[in-house]
Amino acid sequence: METLEKELPDLTGLTLLVVDDEPAIVRSLERVFRGLGADVTGVGSIREARLQVAEKAPDALLADLQMKDGTGLELLPVYLGRNPEGAFYMITGHGSVANAVEALNQGARHYFEKPVDALLLARRLAADLVDKKAREGLAKQLSSYLIFRDAAMADALVDLPRFAASPEPVLIQGETGTGKELVARALHGLGARAQEPFVAVNCGAIPESMLEAELFGHEKGAFTGASHRHLGRFEQAHKGTLFLDEIGEMPLPAQVSLLRVLEEGKVQRIGGEREIAVDVRVVAATHQPLEERIESGLFRPDLFYRMHVLPVYLPALRDRPQDIDLLARHFLGNSLRDMGWEGPQPLLEDAAVAFLQGYAWPGNVRELRNLMARLAIRIPAGMREIRARLLAPLLPGKIGQGGAGREGVFIPKGTTLEDAEWLLIDAALKESGYNRSRAAKLLGIGERTLRRKLNATS
Repeated sequence: METLEKELPDLTGLTLLVVDDEPAIVRSLERVFRGLGADVTGVGSIREARLQVAEKAPDALLADLQMKDGTGLELLPVYLGRNPEGAFYMITGHGSVANAVEALNQGARHYFEKPVDALLLARRLAADLVDKKAREGLAKQLSSYLIFRDAAMADALVDLPRFAASPEPVLIQGETGTGKELVARALHGLGARAQEPFVAVNCGAIPESMLEAELFGHEKGAFTGASHRHLGRFEQAHKGTLFLDEIGEMPLPAQVSLLRVLEEGKVQRIGGEREIAVDVRVVAATHQPLEERIESGLFRPDLFYRMHVLPVYLPALRDRPQDIDLLARHFLGNSLRDMGWEGPQPLLEDAAVAFLQGYAWPGNVRELRNLMARLAIRIPAGMREIRARLLAPLLPGKIGQGGAGREGVFIPKGTTLEDAEWLLIDAALKESGYNRSRAAKLLGIGERTLRRKLNATS
């Protein structure tokens, strides 16, 4: 044991729940991990484990797959529901690997076959603990700009502080509404240029004939309507950051000029006779796959390679489900404060959170923010808990399609029978284009019955 403990990593600060109905295994793991600094609790049944998770969800949970009063797999949704960032591990006996793989598919971090290799397990726990602390530290460092806790978002942003310290261009790619401008502002705010200008321009919102004048400026009389000298965005952003949003929409002539500025650090106003030195950190963003634009001849490969020095790829909201509850509460709180809401903020019930997580979010974070603004208007005074049925009419289409590849209507676990019925009614109304007669047929009920149910919920 002494040799083993010297090889095992430091687990100081880790809280761990061990669930196994073999007391000898529980005692052995308790002894090893307590010796490494972990705060360990061991229990011998699923019922006891549920009580422990409800009282205080630990950083990590290690559960035997086959228990006398159930299966350790039952604990997985309960545990992750209480601690979405928690690390869940399975202990499996010989021949149970298929079930362990199912646990991985549902969110478990890893599985270990009996007899458990304490050295391997401890190293895995330590690595996950370090990862968690790193994610928390990153989220705290970026909290003035971005809200996240999901590992997918943390992985996407892990290099952001280092990128902020570099003068090289950054290219941010991701679907519309994923927060690309917020990332650009974080790069600016975390870097040495934070006190200098941050200038943003949407390349797709400016007419092609005016884009170069907007970016590089023009002299008085340079063209019809140029009644005065205009400093371009590069000059406005001197010493600071220029954010070029939707760079994929930039016309080819402007791309040539932009590449020259990036290479030489100088701009020449339209109609001007001299070049002007500019010191600008360029951050660009696009929702379009630039490689496809290059193949279509719409984007210059040399500009792509010049911009693609420090890439950031933002995940879609559907791919960072652990952030949905966090963001929803944040946006709802902002909307309620803007409306002068008095009293505590209503909570989203578990089924409502699952309901939101089952949606594909084609508009990503922007769509979620707008949804919460609509929801805030509909919340009755004094409401303490928001149920899934209140969200359904605010979202287009049927929940559950797209993000998880499901077809039909998604009824989250924990939804009451009354709310489940209402979700089916809402889906039928949307499917029928809000034609009550067709909706009633889809539901297999009479139109009068449907009208009565709708009146009862209004």
